[in-house]
Order: sequence, then structure tokens, then C-alpha cells
Amino acid sequence: MKQFTICGTLIHAPVCGAIDVIENGLIEVNEAGNIAEVHTPESANYAGVKQTAVAANRLITLAKGQYLLPGLIDLHVHAPQWPQAGNALHLPLHEWLQNYTFPLEAKYTDLAFAEKVYSSLVDTLIANGTTTTLYFATVHLAATKLLADICLAKGQRALVGKVAMDNPDECPDFYRDASVMVGKFVADEI
Repeated sequence: MKQFTICGTLIHAPVCGAIDVIENGLIEVNEAGNIAEVHTPESANYAGVKQTAVAANRLITLAKGQYLLPGLIDLHVHAPQWPQAGNALHLPLHEWLQNYTFPLEAKYTDLAFAEKVYSSLVDTLIANGTTTTLYFATVHLAATKLLADICLAKGQRALVGKVAMDNPDECPDFYRDASVMVGKFVADEI
């Protein structure tokens, strides 16, 4: 990857509860794709950094109305529920789980189905600025690993966990871990 510099409106939250908007800010990006430095128009070396980027044909200027902001982080995503997002919200949680969620999540034994859903979810989150996610998957280890592979391939930072479904009072027979020890053995495999 080549070095480049971006010029435009930068928005970030340097401390909790505060938003900082930098008009005509410069972000220098190094060969590894990491932010090397951020400059405000008031920075002593601002003009020099901008001139160097222009001379090297490495300046990307954002259009009016465009802006950069840090990636969003979502710490609670039930990935297998993506196909039913927004459906049956009128139901009490227990009914919704039993009638919609558990039957849907049982389908993730089919890796082709899992790949289609998980790819759609990760693409959608990335397209909307979510760069880091904590995902809850299903009881299916292969599908859970597939979700992690999809995140890696698409460039999204993620923590992916297999759910433990071992309570016979809450989990239907068709979607239940055989034992409470399954979680221990799965952790050993990963």
C-alpha cells in the first residue's frame, strides 16, 4: 500500500461526551494503512505536509459534505438472527425465541446458508461504518468459525463466540448442546 494523505472534515470524540470537528484536517496514512499523524490547520507543519502530499500526488481531498470519523464498535450482535431483524417484535421474548429464533439458528448446520447470511451481515455493518463487532453465533462450531473467517476476509475486527445452549428448561431439544461440558471442549478446540 502506498502512503497517502487525506484532507477534509474530520470528526472524532477525544473524550467521553465531547465531539471535535476539524475542518480541513490532514490525516497521514502510512504504507501499512495506519494513521501516522493528524494535523489541524493550526499545526506548525500543516502547510509543509500538505505541499509534500500534493507534490507526490498522494493527497486525497474530500468533497464538500464528506467527512471522516472513527469506525463504530458494536458490542452485542446476534449474528444468526440477521434474517429476522425487526420481525415479530410484538411477541414476548420467550415466544419469539421458541417460535422464531431457535428454529432459525438451527439452520446454521448448513454452511452455505451460514455463509450467505454472515457475509450479508458483515458487509452491511462495514458499509454502515461498524469496523469492530462482538458477535454471538450459534451452537454450531463450524458455522461459528466460518463467521470469524468472513470477518477476517472482509477486514472487520471481531470477537466471535459460540453460544452455550444447555438449559433443557429454555432450549428446545433440536437446538441444545448435549452437555454443559460442550463449551469447555469447544474452547479447547479453538
